[in-house]
Amino acid sequence: MPRHNFETPDEVAEPPLTPNTGGVNVGTALGRRPRKAAATDWRSFSSYLPDDLQKEFRAACIMAGIEVRQGLDQAVRAWLESQKASKPTG
Repeated sequence: MPRHNFETPDEVAEPPLTPNTGGVNVGTALGRRPRKAAATDWRSFSSYLPDDLQKEFRAACIMAGIEVRQGLDQAVRAWLESQKASKPTG
């Protein structure tokens, strides 16, 4: 005895779903997506900070409502500007 008794109409114009006869493509059709042009082209880099400084920095970014990368951007730019300003001219 069948577990379920489903009724199907005798005349079906087309199946509700079309079977996939093309096989499965895993990774082959993905390729690299073109990147959208952004105001800033971000690059990842790794560094180390003392644990307490890292926690304080992350908390400050959260309180400021910015991402950590934005805080790092501001901090590095400010440091670079201070380095330029401290160099003697001439």
